[in-house]
Amino acid sequence: MAVKNIPITRMDCPTCIPVLEREVLRLNGVEEVKGSFMTKNLRVNYDPERVQLTQIEAAIERVGYQISYKRYPSVFTRLREFFRNERSEFVPQLTDAEFPGKVIHASVNAAVLFTSPTCPTCKAYKPRFIELAKRASGKANFYEMNIVSTDTWRDYDVMSIPTVLLFKAGEVSGRFTALPQTEDIEAALDG
Repeated sequence: MAVKNIPITRMDCPTCIPVLEREVLRLNGVEEVKGSFMTKNLRVNYDPERVQLTQIEAAIERVGYQISYKRYPSVFTRLREFFRNERSEFVPQLTDAEFPGKVIHASVNAAVLFTSPTCPTCKAYKPRFIELAKRASGKANFYEMNIVSTDTWRDYDVMSIPTVLLFKAGEVSGRFTALPQTEDIEAALDG
């Protein structure tokens, strides 16, 4: 059994820890993962004969985080990414003023993704949500709400991001948090 302390960068909130732990624990050969928001570190106990360190690092990067001892694109590249506002015709941005008409009083079910532009997990998850919106376009309308520029999230106790709320007849019918699985959301839409 091997133990590796992996320093993580871009960890902005404590809700990052369960997402990282869950993603790394999915790997066959990882026995235990313990994260610390205070030290921005993941302690991973794993069997090197069943899982490689590169696979563990890839799992961390897959959910949008970076590892301190690895090289990544320059600060300027990251700034360009930060200021680039990804928009999708399948997942339009919603404002607080639009929310009641497009979600609460709409005759169609809605799936709302609550995100932040500085959240690495949100950035990693958004393409999956857009793909879900393409696949399930007739089942619901899909929207994104930026928690930095809106207040609606407060009314629905959104305590971690990304969070997806499903609305049927104006009421919350499903809540998916901590890197929501699109298969679970799609199944809830079908149900």
